[in-house]
Amino acid sequence: MFWSRSVTEAERAFVHRFFAHSLDALLPRMRLHVRRLGDTRRALSMNGGRIYMPRACFVHGDPAQSLKLAHPYVAGVFAHELLHQWQRLQGMAVTRQAAWLQVKAVCLRRDPYAYEGCDDSARMLAQFVVAQVEQQGQMWQDYVMGCVAGNADSAFSDVAAFVAGKASESGVRIIQT
Repeated sequence: MFWSRSVTEAERAFVHRFFAHSLDALLPRMRLHVRRLGDTRRALSMNGGRIYMPRACFVHGDPAQSLKLAHPYVAGVFAHELLHQWQRLQGMAVTRQAAWLQVKAVCLRRDPYAYEGCDDSARMLAQFVVAQVEQQGQMWQDYVMGCVAGNADSAFSDVAAFVAGKASESGVRIIQT
């Protein structure tokens, strides 16, 4: 009833492309699930490396096959959910924070994914570090979508280095909320 599988080699290569080794501790036990409950058009990330993706994100709609990672939107959504896994490894309470943001979005009609873009990579990193979980996820999704579409935005270069663990010498750390 609750179908799942390990990540494929292509998906593993995608993870390494955008996260370098920052998800290595989680990758061996990471599981992809087809989203069957709730809003089945949206992806979902849960504790323990469980990522739920809509059926349409898989090649031929078959969850036994790989995700359509050459499609910018699918790649971006997968990267967004992977970033939530990365946030958990950084000690963030992703599920609790995201659930509260979704409730506030419904009640107050605020977009929990909205962030202010900029052209400066240092400023973008500073914004990323203080952003809440869904804003960080959206920023990362936008970056990955651009990369897959062939027009990567250089404003995300410091964010990409930070997520990949290559900016640790800068002293920037995720701020706990």
